[in-house]
Amino acid sequence: MKEKRDCKIVQDLLPNYIEKLTNEETNAFIEEHLNNCDDCKKILENMQKDLNVNMTSKDKKAVKYFKKYKSKLKILKIAMVIILVIALGTMTYYYFTFKNAYINAATELYKMVSEEMYPDTFYATIEEISDGELYGDKTIKVKGLDINDVNHRGEFYFTVILDHIPDNFKIEFNGTKIAFEELKVGQKVAVYNYGDVLESEPAYLSQVRKIVVLDDTL
Repeated sequence: MKEKRDCKIVQDLLPNYIEKLTNEETNAFIEEHLNNCDDCKKILENMQKDLNVNMTSKDKKAVKYFKKYKSKLKILKIAMVIILVIALGTMTYYYFTFKNAYINAATELYKMVSEEMYPDTFYATIEEISDGELYGDKTIKVKGLDINDVNHRGEFYFTVILDHIPDNFKIEFNGTKIAFEELKVGQKVAVYNYGDVLESEPAYLSQVRKIVVLDDTL
């Protein structure tokens, strides 16, 4: 079961591994797995062959550009926050004259930054599922896997509002949406956090909008 789970994780990471977008620790995990798994090694070889056959010089330039863009992602996030502050300040100036336009623009800008761009994704094991402080809330505690970078190997928790499923919170398994009740302690999941990580014990993920179950069966 563990080997099949590792295969799913490695195959999910192979495109980024080929493009050299994974870190050294993740590379070590992938390469160790490939040394012991002929199926995943064959998938990697086929992906590399397809890439060499289909990639034109223009595609190669695009990949090179994307790598450079990836390395500057943190700087870009900071720049987006600065742009957001400036934009909101400018719109506040015209608030009383163009109230409706202000509200619509601010909503769309917030949605772009907080929901649609740059989710912080990592792999974890569900350690605990419990009732939240409010009725209809659930608290999920997870432990990051060793294949993550050092910032995502500790314990985290987040709150799920059951009424928000599936509009603002999605749970998926094999590409299909599933109910909250199908989540179980011990499952391996991918966690997608669109907000901040607040310092606490364990750390709090402020805007988890999606989790994907990685196990072979529910």
